Amino acid sequence: MSCSGKMTTVNISIADIEYDVCIARDLKSKISRYLSEVTKNKKVLMVTDEYFELRYARKLKFSLEEYGFDVQLYVIPGGKSSKSFNVALKIYGVLETENYARDSTLIALGGGVIGDLAGFVASTWYRGMNLLHVPTTLMGMVDSSIGGKVAINFRNTINAVGNYYHPIANYMDIDHIDALPERDYISGLAEVVKCGLIADNELLNYLTINHLPILARESDHLIHCIKRSIEIKVDHVKNDVKEGGKRLLLNYGHTLGHAIEMATHTDQGETFRHGEGVSLGICAVLLLAEEHLGFSSSDSKYVRSLLQLLRLPIDFSAAGIGYTRESLIDKCMRLMLKDKKRKDNSLRFILVDKLGHANTYVGLDDAQIYRAFKSVIKE
Repeated sequence: MSCSGKMTTVNISIADIEYDVCIARDLKSKISRYLSEVTKNKKVLMVTDEYFELRYARKLKFSLEEYGFDVQLYVIPGGKSSKSFNVALKIYGVLETENYARDSTLIALGGGVIGDLAGFVASTWYRGMNLLHVPTTLMGMVDSSIGGKVAINFRNTINAVGNYYHPIANYMDIDHIDALPERDYISGLAEVVKCGLIADNELLNYLTINHLPILARESDHLIHCIKRSIEIKVDHVKNDVKEGGKRLLLNYGHTLGHAIEMATHTDQGETFRHGEGVSLGICAVLLLAEEHLGFSSSDSKYVRSLLQLLRLPIDFSAAGIGYTRESLIDKCMRLMLKDKKRKDNSLRFILVDKLGHANTYVGLDDAQIYRAFKSVIKE
């Protein structure tokens, strides 16, 4: 089943899975019509967060009900703390109490947390119920809703319990982007930069030349960035579903970035959004590439300048968030050793050897990694 009407469409074909990503504005009626065509089971559970409940979820619920669907909203608090076993168990409770079947549909309407959490629940309910992604953030559109990764966090480990599970369709309504807080929108641009760094120097040029209309969320430029990022991600996923080779390159900037995210998380919540952590991780591994591969320092400067043009962080002060520099770097080093991208007990690092091309490397010593953290964590 393909998208219809005036919209940008990307066909996803991964292993034996095929579905469409539909990118346009005002997609509520198209989502309802599509779902009425692909399933006879009228039970729908829509998982969303407090921010998007009134802005979009209730309107989509009304649209689906016009097509005869029995729609229940399950609203969770926003933020990474909701991506947990406790919240997943509550959703399972609703599915069990209300007798949702395997051919019922779970709609994940939200950002990366919602997509990962609801996707994980859908993948495990009766070993897999219908899942429909409606990502509401740029991060969700260009990264987390594409490729089939679903997961929840466990204690201090991001995505510790997860699965690979694909939706029946993915509807990206650009109207959502207009409603995003500035910081959340900017955060998503880090993943677009990442895609350019590992696979497409022309995308980096496009971001540099068009950074002002992109920052202004102009539709045509935004759709171009989303579509190209999806194409790059699919190219890395289609023949490597379970991350044994090329798919690993999509983790560029994440190994050190995840460590910074988790190390700076406090009882009051996150210090850095995921994309901000990725931006800092990118800057850190640029130093590793210079030392380990002889990567051009002028190209490193260009990448940092691009990140700054897009208002993403390239370093930060440890003291400014209540740490000493040494204690925070030590904490990051410890968390990094728990990273999933290990092989034969050695961490694998994704490094760019030239703009638009990356590879996986092992054998970097602790001193190099410490210096990489130090390059972005200031006094």
